[in-house]
Amino acid sequence: MLRKKLISELANKLLTLETRHPIRVGVSGITSSGKTTLANELAEELQNRKKNVIRTSIDHFHNPRSIRYRQGKESALGYYQDAHDYESFKNKLLIPLGPEGNFHYQIASLDLTTDQYVKPNIQSASKDMILIVDGTFLFKKHLQNLFDFKIFVSTDFELARKRGAKREEQAFGSYEKAEEMFIKRYHAASKIYLDEHQPQFSADVVINNNDLTNPYFI
Repeated sequence: MLRKKLISELANKLLTLETRHPIRVGVSGITSSGKTTLANELAEELQNRKKNVIRTSIDHFHNPRSIRYRQGKESALGYYQDAHDYESFKNKLLIPLGPEGNFHYQIASLDLTTDQYVKPNIQSASKDMILIVDGTFLFKKHLQNLFDFKIFVSTDFELARKRGAKREEQAFGSYEKAEEMFIKRYHAASKIYLDEHQPQFSADVVINNNDLTNPYFI
């Protein structure tokens, strides 16, 4: 299926949902599966249809370095367990936009560059808004019920590793070092996530994203 058509069909599915609060859409997948790109494209499609979109990522809800690296910078378990501040993510974003929420939300809790918590920038939502949020471990069991629509982006580990290593080559100093980090930390953690939470089975939609120009629904 051509990518543009798939994004359009995803938007159609979302717009059939009826809620009394903003629609909370999660996009998950292993690291470098293409989830962020897909989330951006979906947000753009909805905005082109004159919908009010809130766009953010769980990566704006990281823990400080002292927490997320306490098991070591190369630790897969450390990445899986310690990278994200789930309590802030739930209580500052997902729950406020849900059925019992007050619609007052934040799209970030930590500035990764400064490693400092951000000054609260509380915004007010209206019930016709659509939240699009992406993240590797987004559908852990304690988060699954806080989304109204879940999209899982399925990509083979080898393809995702090559894409990710190319993207992070400069950050790690070489393609080889970036690939090593994906093997030891990011994708090892992703395998724990798939084994423990089976996010593809809780998703409303699963998309095969091996071919970026021709993704398709599974």
